[in-house]
Amino acid sequence: MSVQHSKYFLQSLAKGLRVLQIIAKSPHSIGISELAKKLKTSNTTITRCCYTLANLGYVTKDSQKRWRLTPKVLALGYAAVSSLGWRQTAQHYLELLSEETGETTNLSVLEGGEIIYVCRVNTKRILTYDIRLGTTLPVYCTSMGKALLAFRPAEKIESVLDSLDFVALTHNTIISRDDFLKELKTVREKGFAVNDEELSVGLRSVAAPILDAEGWSMAALNIAVSTTRMSREQLEVDLAPLVMRTAREVESAMSFLGGESFIEEGTNEQGV
Repeated sequence: MSVQHSKYFLQSLAKGLRVLQIIAKSPHSIGISELAKKLKTSNTTITRCCYTLANLGYVTKDSQKRWRLTPKVLALGYAAVSSLGWRQTAQHYLELLSEETGETTNLSVLEGGEIIYVCRVNTKRILTYDIRLGTTLPVYCTSMGKALLAFRPAEKIESVLDSLDFVALTHNTIISRDDFLKELKTVREKGFAVNDEELSVGLRSVAAPILDAEGWSMAALNIAVSTTRMSREQLEVDLAPLVMRTAREVESAMSFLGGESFIEEGTNEQGV
């Protein structure tokens, strides 16, 4: 006997969930007839499903009497993802972003004057050396470092800068404190940071901060690409919005963790 013919299988519940899935995958709101056609059932059945889902708060009708999801559905998804804990939550969204772009994605936290990698999805080897969980890099020549530092209190920024030795790693590395402060101001204005061959020749990346309830950075995530495949303009126009969107998604998911947060400076939970 198939599962769908078991006495424990609720056909009505299955149809309701399928309605949600179809609406979720639709690029626009969707009508009763189109839903019925996709589910190979009657308009009456779909109407009853949508009526029930609407009363539960999961779908709503637009002005054309077509159906779309409500934010309540997102809350279910965030809660499910967040139940895995912050590290798994962040990894989940990095994987989605990497799958969408086909590029390497990373997440790091601030550790003094360096960033420390805590999550990573690697699709291509861009650097001449390997990046692993626990790898540290200077804050001043990385996009995630800039994003992390730009959204910290002024006294924290000054404290970090006092500890830095600005060393030219490439022809593009920022080696002036004043120039770096100007760069951080630009990051705050744009909402994202760019590393344009400042760490390694041939590497570009774009990062966005993940902010806490007070608007200070907890972590940062980025997309790293090869300069041979993407210009700086393409990076800012095409990838920066995706990075900022994903950062906001992680923030929303994190709000369901009940106070659990990213690794704080000076701690090292799992040897990374």
